[in-house]
Amino acid sequence: MKLPVLITLLVVAAVQAQDCTEGFTKCADGVQCIKEEYWCDGGDPDCDDRSDEVEAVCREYQCTADYAKCGDGTHCTAVEYFCDGAQDCADGSDEADCKGGYVKDGKCEDADVIMCNDGLQCVLDEFWCSGQKAHCDDKSDEADSTCLRYTCLEGYVKCKDGKQCIKESYLCDEGIPDCHDGSDEENC
Repeated sequence: MKLPVLITLLVVAAVQAQDCTEGFTKCADGVQCIKEEYWCDGGDPDCDDRSDEVEAVCREYQCTADYAKCGDGTHCTAVEYFCDGAQDCADGSDEADCKGGYVKDGKCEDADVIMCNDGLQCVLDEFWCSGQKAHCDDKSDEADSTCLRYTCLEGYVKCKDGKQCIKESYLCDEGIPDCHDGSDEENC
């Protein structure tokens, strides 16, 4: 065996034996490492062997921090790109169900909305702490920890337990409880 071929084989063997540095993932060939955020990103393959975009692999892949799966379950997209008004997922799921407006540059675009805790959606402020079904996918608009700190909108009052806002006109409205704790019908 010639010396250059032997040196090449030794270098390849040494590279294969090494793990990728932090923030990188090894391709299926066992040699090449690519940035983690490029794995299953729905773009052109970054691994020479194309293993970073194999559908079956991507379905099982757990997206890295600050990334979330598109609705098709095969691609990871940066969380900041969800509900930003631009389609980043091939199936458009990053722009679906963006109730109340879009997140752009880390803020809600519309005036009468509040950003959900996960930073992916903006929901109309009148839906916050309404005691109805959650409008945020992460349910932060109805979470007790949120509602106990939340200040009700003008024209709304907080129920006695501090977890729900109802319209003032619902107070003492013929014995129909609107607060979960029934406090809106007390002392009428």
